[in-house]
Amino acid sequence: MKKESFLYVSAFLMDGSFAIVSICVPLYALRFGATYGDLGFISACGALAYSVSCLFSGRVADRIGYRRVMTVACFLVALAFIGYLGIDRIWHFALLSVFMAMAISYYWPPLQAWLGRNRPRHILLPTLGKFNVAWALGVFIGPMLGGHLFEVHPHSGFVLGGVLVGLLFVGMAFLSIQESDSVAESDVAPPSALQSGHFLPLALLANFATFFAIGVVRALFPKLATDLGIAPGLLGYLLALIALAQLAAFFLMARTDRWQFRVAPIVFAQLFGAVGLGLLCVGRHPIVFACGFLLIGALIGVTFTASIFYSLFAEGAGGRRTGIHEAIVGSGFLLAPLAGGIAAEHLSPRAPYMLAGLVIVVTIGIQIFIHRSKSARSFVSEAAD
Repeated sequence: MKKESFLYVSAFLMDGSFAIVSICVPLYALRFGATYGDLGFISACGALAYSVSCLFSGRVADRIGYRRVMTVACFLVALAFIGYLGIDRIWHFALLSVFMAMAISYYWPPLQAWLGRNRPRHILLPTLGKFNVAWALGVFIGPMLGGHLFEVHPHSGFVLGGVLVGLLFVGMAFLSIQESDSVAESDVAPPSALQSGHFLPLALLANFATFFAIGVVRALFPKLATDLGIAPGLLGYLLALIALAQLAAFFLMARTDRWQFRVAPIVFAQLFGAVGLGLLCVGRHPIVFACGFLLIGALIGVTFTASIFYSLFAEGAGGRRTGIHEAIVGSGFLLAPLAGGIAAEHLSPRAPYMLAGLVIVVTIGIQIFIHRSKSARSFVSEAAD
């Protein structure tokens, strides 16, 4: 199997399995009396472990091999999923969240760096587009399937997730993978690394705000939905709309390069995302939540594409840069459940979404300041050192 095809399938299976488990975890924790604060703490523990581990996993993979590191990661992630069958305390959820996050941190940065290796910059965008569509398909299908599986039996989603990642481990360990043929660079001179380095921090900031918002949604919305009487199956469909909008955004972003090295597309995407969060603040009907999730999903599609594109644009091994990219994702997931959980406990169940919208607005202000002052340093060239 060709490397690209294998990695696309791998991304779909891993994120699909993770999405199944992710919707089951908070619903399962609620059966043991978890509060908003507990759910925030569980998610934050995993996000902290993920953020810190990603700063090292990319470098480790650059040195000892992407496939070797990913193979071990798949085995450990499968163990983590199955491990949920034997827990019955809130601190068990937090501990297993840390283990699972550390394991998966050695999967995504190596996969992204391996995918970008030997891919000339002029064909990097379509390659990333297919990759983004692959993992977004998993995120789209996973919540719908996970919600229904939880209604059948609370353990069934964890079992299926463990089996799927176990199969991925077997493929990673034993399947014959054909590396990409060398492709010549385009005759058109690409933008300089300095120009890319100016836009990378802008994209990373946007990605942080985006995943702060999605961290609030993933960690806390299941409890809000439960309190409003929304069944797990319907909740799965609602959360799947985020991935549906991501898919559309990924598809459009991959078909044009007009958004590259421009700040306006990132800013407007964040504004739409803030509107989506506003709908979650005021909505009570699933239709309103659906509209909000579609706007948030489009936001993810734009900022994630920009962040990973600028991270892989520079020459050289990309493990360290993709590690930084994923650490930024994890940092959003870290702060969002903690701050959102506190806001929900002491203010109102809708306060976390107001907070996430405020984070996006403040981030936009910082981005505009950096862009106009042209003070952003070349993160690309520094990360390549």
